[in-house]
Amino acid sequence: MKMQEPQFLHIREGATISHDGKEYVILSVADLNLVLAKEVGTNTKALIKIGDISPPTIVGDSPERAPVRRELVSIPTETWELAEEKLRLISPLVNNHYRHSGALANEIAAEAGVSRATIYRWVAAYRSSGQLSSLISNTFERGGKGKGRISSDVEAIIEDAIKNFHNTDQCQSIAETITDIRRRCSNANLKLPGASTIRKRLEWTDGRERLLRRKGEAAAYQRYDPIKGSVPDSEWPLSVVQMDHTELPVIIVDDVYRKSIRRVWITLAIDVFSRVCLGMHLSLDAPSAMSAGMCVSHAILPKERWLSRLGITTVDWPAWGTMGILHMDNAREFRGNMLRLACKEYDIDLHLRPVKKPRYGAHIERLMGTVSQGLKTLKGATFSGPSEKGEYDAEGNACMTFSELERWLVLFFAKYHKAPHNGIATSPLSKWREGLLGTKEKPGRGLPARRLDEETLRINFMPFFERSVQNYGVLLDHVHYYHDVLRPWINTPHPDFKKHKRNFRFHRDPRDISILYFFDEHAKRYFAIPYRNTGLPSVSIWELRDAHRRASERRISLDDERAIFSIINEQRKIEEEAAEKTKVARREQQRRIQNAKAKVDRKEDLPKISSVEPSITTPDIPGYDPDSVFLLEDE
Repeated sequence: MKMQEPQFLHIREGATISHDGKEYVILSVADLNLVLAKEVGTNTKALIKIGDISPPTIVGDSPERAPVRRELVSIPTETWELAEEKLRLISPLVNNHYRHSGALANEIAAEAGVSRATIYRWVAAYRSSGQLSSLISNTFERGGKGKGRISSDVEAIIEDAIKNFHNTDQCQSIAETITDIRRRCSNANLKLPGASTIRKRLEWTDGRERLLRRKGEAAAYQRYDPIKGSVPDSEWPLSVVQMDHTELPVIIVDDVYRKSIRRVWITLAIDVFSRVCLGMHLSLDAPSAMSAGMCVSHAILPKERWLSRLGITTVDWPAWGTMGILHMDNAREFRGNMLRLACKEYDIDLHLRPVKKPRYGAHIERLMGTVSQGLKTLKGATFSGPSEKGEYDAEGNACMTFSELERWLVLFFAKYHKAPHNGIATSPLSKWREGLLGTKEKPGRGLPARRLDEETLRINFMPFFERSVQNYGVLLDHVHYYHDVLRPWINTPHPDFKKHKRNFRFHRDPRDISILYFFDEHAKRYFAIPYRNTGLPSVSIWELRDAHRRASERRISLDDERAIFSIINEQRKIEEEAAEKTKVARREQQRRIQNAKAKVDRKEDLPKISSVEPSITTPDIPGYDPDSVFLLEDE
């Protein structure tokens, strides 16, 4: 049986890698983008760019193969908590400094109530994917070592007692809580849970919420919230990352007529420790969950392919990796389920700043201010007000297109990363290098692993919707989608409510709604689901909504798919004819150009769609036709 491709490429001493069809072993990390490696079977040594290496060829079974993916929505809360407890237990071993400590493994195994071999399996599973769901196994979900076997009735009593007895301003002690729980179980003629079991449940629920309920807001803030002007726990690269949006103070021109259209929004992510800009996303549309997700995925992933696509070969952007804490303000686009679930899957602690309580340092605001100040040197800059602008004609002087502005920003950040920063007394790139590779006084944390599952990561950070699968496929925003991969799931009943149909999760890129991404539980993969009518053009969600509005004005049914898309084509033709004359038309035309480029980039950057091998993905389900199924495979 063919194994799944690894999801991580670890850059560390002793790791095996591939380069130009040859196998190498890393001898040392020479720099942020270079390793010294020895060819396997010879004494040949070479300096290899990290962007040019790939995972080693996998032969036979490997204990570190990627775990089977699962849809996040199918994992219950209790199972997530148990996986989080596993991660807490093995965290010291996940750190490379402890990888040979048998004594530590024995200590962790004793605490978890499992064997040392099981602990090593947990560590290998987590290291291979870096995802919390890799610590969820069928055995663990059913119960056994590492999971309590108490009944659901006892669990309900424990949960209620913790919430309404222990976590109150009466500040009941642990001993009193144990006594109360055992008393309630005895009154209900249930088996009494052990004191250690109750203590473990209390440990799982410990945190800010408990202190808030027991001691009040002031005590919770004092213990768990950062002091204004500083960010705790940012002692290493990627430990804390901040993200925010701003509208850039420069007007751009369209690609066709090179006439002014509008300003551009940018989403930025900054590493608090080093002040390195980890990721960015440019958009002509206002901030949304999609722009936030795109920025996070850009921050996590390596940048070489993206720079190559932009035609930039003179500078590097050697910053990537999964952050520990992601801190953002309380804007609506940051509060959705997509970001929350995706961050949980990749073990990112999501922190939302309370409204009007800026208790973290304004590192991201200062970075956005630095970018805005740099843009004031460009033609088309809008400045901050009439007094600063004077008689300057920003629209008349605008000359830079969307793509040119993106390339300008890359070069700007290359210069920013090497310039001295007053807040850290060195340059951001030097601070990043010190934190990863270490200094004479302090060891580094090591280069972060490079994610190889770009397709899955990007899809997980896309907005999603839940729909049932009908005989005609899936209906979303009055548009039909279908593929044979959906056939086994047609009219699937809800597992708990048989009279209702089960909803499945579908991810979608709002810039191009011609494809939905569906996670098949049998194949354990994402599948691309196209329009049912494949002759319809690719459109954005904003074009579709505008067409719906115009259709309602003309008393055309929104269910008339062909009529709706005819309105979109008609509107596009009008905009093309008016583009040279009006700014709004040029803006809409440029938005379509950028969306089309994003579609091409997705085809280049993400794994290609190819036919499925029946031995891999064919579930034993009536009506499942493997010859007609297409899936997204990792390269």
